Amino acid sequence: MEPMQKRILITLIVGIVLVIAFYFITDSITKYTGFSVSGDDALKDDFIKCLKEQDITLYINTNDISKTLSEIELFDYLQYFKIKNCINNNQECVNKGVNSFPAWIVNNQAISKDINFNELSEYSRCKPITKQ
Repeated sequence: MEPMQKRILITLIVGIVLVIAFYFITDSITKYTGFSVSGDDALKDDFIKCLKEQDITLYINTNDISKTLSEIELFDYLQYFKIKNCINNNQECVNKGVNSFPAWIVNNQAISKDINFNELSEYSRCKPITKQ
């Protein structure tokens, strides 16, 4: 192999290693700080911030909470909502008029069914993200 070809090959290998290292470093920083420069991540962050500002409660009625929650369409977003199990606190469910499950109350609007991402965006008035 000629010296020029060796230099080109070494330069390519070093470049690839640097790109991979940069990816892992920025990924680690993003996970640690929660900040990202990606446009999609910024949209998602805005959407999640909006969700946190809303009054959203999911009402369930189950002895097997983990199974019931895993069947909710918005499972990936559950951490941003209040979750009430009516088996544990039936009085609150009666007071809110919740008698079918799952049920949602989003900003004082009762929804007597499971909702999907688009419905969540509509009821919460949070701008939907472009990609899920």
